[in-house]
Amino acid sequence: MKKIEIGTAKSEPGKLTYGFVDALELPTGTQDKLAVMIAQGKEDGPTFFITANIHGNELTGIGVIHDVVTQELAEQLKGTVVAIPSLNPTGLRLYQRYPEYQDADPNRQFPEGRFAKPDQDDEDKKFPKPYEQVANLIYSILEKYANYHLDFHNHTLRSIPYSIMDRIFYDGDDEKEEAKKLAAKQLGMIEAYGAAAMVASDFPPKKYINLKYHRSCSGAVLNSLRIPAFTVEMGSNNVLLPDIISGSVKGTKNVLRWAGMLESPMEKVTEFTVPAPEHRVRRFEHPRSEHSGIVRLLVEPGEKVTKGQAIAKITDIHGKPLGDGFIRTDHDGYMIALKDEVTIYPNEHVAEMGIKDEYDMIAPMPPKK
Repeated sequence: MKKIEIGTAKSEPGKLTYGFVDALELPTGTQDKLAVMIAQGKEDGPTFFITANIHGNELTGIGVIHDVVTQELAEQLKGTVVAIPSLNPTGLRLYQRYPEYQDADPNRQFPEGRFAKPDQDDEDKKFPKPYEQVANLIYSILEKYANYHLDFHNHTLRSIPYSIMDRIFYDGDDEKEEAKKLAAKQLGMIEAYGAAAMVASDFPPKKYINLKYHRSCSGAVLNSLRIPAFTVEMGSNNVLLPDIISGSVKGTKNVLRWAGMLESPMEKVTEFTVPAPEHRVRRFEHPRSEHSGIVRLLVEPGEKVTKGQAIAKITDIHGKPLGDGFIRTDHDGYMIALKDEVTIYPNEHVAEMGIKDEYDMIAPMPPKK
């Protein structure tokens, strides 16, 4: 059997073991530690990593991990499941998105890997920031052990569960076929899980890079380490919703079944329903406001909408309509996530939609200048 040792957590065939790995030394003389769970079967098989809570107020993945990674799972597995319930323990303790020691999105701090530009004079690359150091540690663990990776998130208060397909980048024709094979494995994982979440491609290639999604946890694992990986957004943040957890547990076990790690039959998710688009959709921040004002949403998460439909009312602080009084969509699609604030400014989006994806899932690497 493959021996896995992460900090104080050590794998044992047929058992669920626990431990911690030191993440970052704190100024108060203590260590920020990541909890690690290792469920290893008695038969050889892949090593599947499940991570969650990189944003400290996104909680559902913790519940899913606790319900999936059990002693019973270890007794049934072929291979090993490694879980890190919280990638951001300080954010979890404070119920905030970012870690206490770096006011920046932790899910954009993973190594640039194959996207790194040659620049020997870049001081920032020589001295990684605090969470970059944690991200480098996580990345190195995944690089050493992982065959597959699933990362759990929550979107906003008013959102539906959905799976994100990261774009896959290739460098030249020699890598193109390899990228297609990697994309097929990613899609296979997502389809196995997909009964528990709508599927949305990530942003178009140029925006994907500009937003640094290639430095997200699953994006870096997929694009730089070339390990099949994807992200699941599990609806509302800040809360644990039992039905979402239950359905997501089934979806996660279905992915383990797809990977040949469990022999039990696929489970149908009945705890909640999500849209089933007739074509692949991509994430799109839309519609946007032309005014500053007060907004009131007119649609629900998961709702199918058509071009020209009013998505929200918009008024001034006195309640008087701005423009014609509505913010409308310019696209057919599905409402993935809705703004959970009442105020809006010019050019801000009131929702995130799923619209028809006109881009390929694989794309050429951006030029290195």
